Amino acid sequence: MKKPFSDGINSTIDRILILLISCFVFQLFVELAAGLPHGKGVHFKALALSSHFLSSGYFWTILSYPFLNQGPFILIMNLIGIHFICRAVEQEIGKRSFYWLCVLSTLSGGFIWLSLNYQAEQQLFGFTPILMASLTYFCFSNPNRPITLLLFFVLPISIKPRYLLLSLLGIELFGFIFWELRGNLTVNCSAHLGGMLSGAFVFRYLLSGKEFPKFVFVNSRSEKSSGVSKRFQKNHSISKSKYAVDFSDQQDLQEEVDRILDKINEDGFGALTQEEKNILEKAKGLLNRQ
Repeated sequence: MKKPFSDGINSTIDRILILLISCFVFQLFVELAAGLPHGKGVHFKALALSSHFLSSGYFWTILSYPFLNQGPFILIMNLIGIHFICRAVEQEIGKRSFYWLCVLSTLSGGFIWLSLNYQAEQQLFGFTPILMASLTYFCFSNPNRPITLLLFFVLPISIKPRYLLLSLLGIELFGFIFWELRGNLTVNCSAHLGGMLSGAFVFRYLLSGKEFPKFVFVNSRSEKSSGVSKRFQKNHSISKSKYAVDFSDQQDLQEEVDRILDKINEDGFGALTQEEKNILEKAKGLLNRQ
C-alpha cells in the first residue's frame, strides 16, 4: 500500500483526506466565530442532508453531506478508514470505478435515510456511507484474506473479511431495527446499510466484466480537435497493443512500464491484458537481477 501523499496530491485518496480536514477546519471556524455549538450553523443548513432539502431547493446536499463531520474523534476514525480501506479499494478498481463507488454510496445512503426520516428534524452528515461501501467491496473481493485489527486500539486480532462483513451487517441491522425504526434518530444505520448495498452492487457490476462510463469534459476550443484526438488515441492504443518491447533497451522498457502503471492507476489491475501482465513480470525479473 502506498504511503499518504507519496504521489504529492495526485492521489484521489490524498485529495479526500485534505478535503475532509479542510472542511472540518472550516466547520470549527464558523462555529467559533458565531459562538455556536458543534452541529449548528449556516454550513450545516447549506450542506447537511435533511428532510427540508427538497422544499428549500438545496438539491446539492444529497452529495455534500459526507464532507461534514460530527467531531474530531469521528474525523480521525474516518481518516484512518479512508487511508487503509478506501486506498486499497481504489488501487484495486481504479480511479473511475472508485469515483462511481463514492457517488453511488452517497446517493443510496442519503435517499434510504431520507425515505425513513423525511418527517423528522434530523440531519444526516458524515463520510460513513462511503467507508461502509468501500469496506463491503473489500470484503467481497478478499473474503478469505486475513486482516489485523486493533480491538479497543490496543489488542491486535486477525479476522477474515467475510466474518468482519457479517458482523458489521448484523450490528447495522440490529441498530436499524431496534434503534432507528423505534425513533432513535441519533443512529443513522439506514445510511450505513445504503452504503453497504452500493459496495455490493459495485462488486457484482465489475465482476460481470462491465465498466462504468467515463465522463470527459471538453471546452469549446477543444471540440474541433476532439475527433482528431480520439482517432489518434485509438490508433495509439492499437499500436501499443501490438508494440513489442525491446527488453535490452532500458528506456523502451521504462516507458512501457510507466504506461502500464498509468493504466493500473486509472482503470485498476483488472483492466490489463495478459500481454501487459507478462511485460510487468519480465520487467520485474530484469530489475531484480540488476
